[in-house]
Amino acid sequence: MMEHIARYLNKDELSVRQANLYVNGQKTITQRTLEYCTLKDVVVKHIIDTKYALRKAQIELFNKSNRWKKRGIALMPNMFGISWKGAMYTTQLMVYHGDGSVAIAHGGIDMGQGINTKAIQVCAYELKIPVEKIRVKKSSTVNNANSIKTGGSKTSELVCKGVIECCKILTKRMAPVKESMQSPTWEELVAKCYEEEIDMTVSYMTQPTNENYQYMCFSAATVEAEIDVLTGQYQFPQMDMLYDCGDSMNPELDIGQAEGGFIMGMGYHLTEQIVYDNETGQILNAGTGKYKPPLPKDLPMKFNFKFQRNAPNPLGVLGSKAVAEPALTMSTAALLAVKHAIEFARADAGFNDFFALDAPATPEKVLQFCQSTIDQYTYGNLSNQSLKDKKNLSHIKSKGGILKYFFSVRISSVSIIGDSSATTAPASSQKVEALFRSH
Repeated sequence: MMEHIARYLNKDELSVRQANLYVNGQKTITQRTLEYCTLKDVVVKHIIDTKYALRKAQIELFNKSNRWKKRGIALMPNMFGISWKGAMYTTQLMVYHGDGSVAIAHGGIDMGQGINTKAIQVCAYELKIPVEKIRVKKSSTVNNANSIKTGGSKTSELVCKGVIECCKILTKRMAPVKESMQSPTWEELVAKCYEEEIDMTVSYMTQPTNENYQYMCFSAATVEAEIDVLTGQYQFPQMDMLYDCGDSMNPELDIGQAEGGFIMGMGYHLTEQIVYDNETGQILNAGTGKYKPPLPKDLPMKFNFKFQRNAPNPLGVLGSKAVAEPALTMSTAALLAVKHAIEFARADAGFNDFFALDAPATPEKVLQFCQSTIDQYTYGNLSNQSLKDKKNLSHIKSKGGILKYFFSVRISSVSIIGDSSATTAPASSQKVEALFRSH
């Protein structure tokens, strides 16, 4: 929608987006009053950090100098709401008197996003003990009954909230015993609590009641794309992200989640097209032979990532914010960067109208939207080459004057070469089609 408005008003699409960014205190469409909204500041900082204006000018210069390679750049601001409503996760915390070790069983599923690591870190922080003392046990419906699904980017922080509450309950139970001792070690305190028959098994279930979003994430991403007009293939020279994670509990995990979420979104917007049988509904590309998730060569060549600094989240767990899904939605920037590159190709082909590029933007779709036709491929047709330039192809004349056509690795022209009595002339689309049929 913003792209269409910008094209209709003949304005830069980023300026239109900036004019419509939310500000602190403004109400959203769900009538939530925004608190701690830093979206405008994030976008301005990101524009400066990425040298957006300079890169856009460089891209325009590149596109003027290249017919069959085109580049585009897109900046995507992002405001993503995190809802805790109905997020019930049961956490069990157990302390063993023999060595003071701690076991945690929580209702989330660690599938690589690092819930277990964060739970251990938070527990160590709250109890002031080494992380080596803590282990996470397998989730089960016995210890963690009635927990909801893992998802929505909120499970990690709410499991950590459950751990924090368990630690508070445990610390309160142990407090009278600790006061009767003089600077005990953790192991000494646990042993004494056991002697005093203190229950050191604690359970807590998160029960958020907020009907609206708990808080918002404010981020921005810029993607630069390059397309091959003749094949529809594309690559991404650079991607930059400024991510709002509040006070990150674990920066390494959060960077991985943000980058992974973005790449997952790139697959959704670019390559992952599901093909169905129109009659049976059967999926025809149920496998990576034809269904294409992102692979290493689909990644941006340069992936620059930054956290927004000095922006703690008062509404989150330990000042943090969720990560993963907000980054996924910013991958729209990759789709729009490809679209902007296509716009330059279409302009060279004489098409300046607005068009909607729906996801996934497969190479076939990119090639189709570039509006390149075979008559544009004739030598000198678009670049106004002189007859002198055409003579440079005389070395590929064939014996007997048999007509042949020449393809380079990056074909940008087709010429008809005759015998010594013929002249070199641009090939019409009819002649080239005839050559394809005869060969």
